[in-house]
Amino acid sequence: MVGVTSEQGSFSGWGTNLSAGGGFVNSHHAPPIGTRVHVLLQLPGHNECKLTGRVAWAQPSGPGVDEPGMGIEFLEPDEATRTLVGEMVEKLSQDLTRAPA
Repeated sequence: MVGVTSEQGSFSGWGTNLSAGGGFVNSHHAPPIGTRVHVLLQLPGHNECKLTGRVAWAQPSGPGVDEPGMGIEFLEPDEATRTLVGEMVEKLSQDLTRAPA
């Protein structure tokens, strides 16, 4: 789960395509492109990870849109944060590999 806070408000959504540089947050509430956001990543078994980012692109909800949401670019994460995000990505990858088909 990913929590996002901006001047427009707070909301949560599912994070996908996560990397140390950013990720996609599935949501019907995307702030405008360029908006600075605070991101809270939560994954069972890991500490919360707090990042600052900006909305790099958005996919508004509408007819024919399977996944509305936004691409968030993380801004200048420190080494510890990059390491934590990398560990989260690795854990998710392992969980998906083990998941029954």
